[in-house]
Amino acid sequence: MRVETVVATHINTDFDAFGAMLAARHLYPGAVVCLAGSLNRNVREFYRLHADELDFVAEASRLELDAVRRLIVVETMHASRLGELEPLALDPTVDKVVFDHHAAERPDWASPENVVVSEDGALTTTLVGVLAERELQVSPLEATAFVLGIHEDTGSLTHATTTQRDAEALGWCLRHGAEQELLGRFLHTPLGEAERDLLSTLLDSLEAHDASGVEVLVASAAAPEYVEGISNLAHKLVDITDCAGLAVLVEMDGRVFAVTRSRVPELDAATLAAVLGGGGHAQAASAIYRGPLDEGRRRLVQHLDEAVREPARARDVMSKPARTVGPD
Repeated sequence: MRVETVVATHINTDFDAFGAMLAARHLYPGAVVCLAGSLNRNVREFYRLHADELDFVAEASRLELDAVRRLIVVETMHASRLGELEPLALDPTVDKVVFDHHAAERPDWASPENVVVSEDGALTTTLVGVLAERELQVSPLEATAFVLGIHEDTGSLTHATTTQRDAEALGWCLRHGAEQELLGRFLHTPLGEAERDLLSTLLDSLEAHDASGVEVLVASAAAPEYVEGISNLAHKLVDITDCAGLAVLVEMDGRVFAVTRSRVPELDAATLAAVLGGGGHAQAASAIYRGPLDEGRRRLVQHLDEAVREPARARDVMSKPARTVGPD
């Protein structure tokens, strides 16, 4: 397939990344959404069910990379997370545009003026806002994908990073025909037997570590066979333990899949994942570590303190000198 403009995102694509890609293609006429690498299970099920209706969605293996002149990247600042499309991001002859949210760093492979960063709870919200401003029309199915992305990345508007714009974007999607009945089906996928067994093993392995005053739970396990949805298991562990921070490491297929989560502003999940060569956002990140499980866990624990931001002290915000009044 020869196309000039491609919209892409990170491997292990979640609903926010998927929805953001579908929204971004409306901003670039003729753009093709390209799926590189694996999709999260719930996203894959949604895509397979509606593939015929989601026109212009292609597999990366079908693209002729030498024909691509512009690459639109959503939901990641790391070229290494683009899978088969990484060469396009690193090609100086290809024009790059990047959309992300809560990103602490900027990519060195894209011009600064082509990098758009928002503080919305979901990146889909940011792009839906642009669609609304330009009065662009979307199909009810696309609106449903947007809703799934916003709900997934904001915890159905419960996460601390949720903004008013996230709620307004959901309203816009509903006005454009988003199907609410699909939320429960695709947001809360049941665990299979292998996933339940792995979750039980991870629970048994949990250890609490103090990272500069922030308690971080670390769980690790070796899976006898490949198990999908490690991020889903991490979500379950956060719900069960109500922890401030979590790191999950699972060894399978000769690699260690790591997922990090943070529920407090002091802990940066992306910095924690970077210890194992990964990345993401301050609240959620992931990595694939090509080494032994014990070594990966040891490295992560050793660098926990580096992922904690120094909290503001009273001396940082108070006026000086302190003014006092007598008791009378």
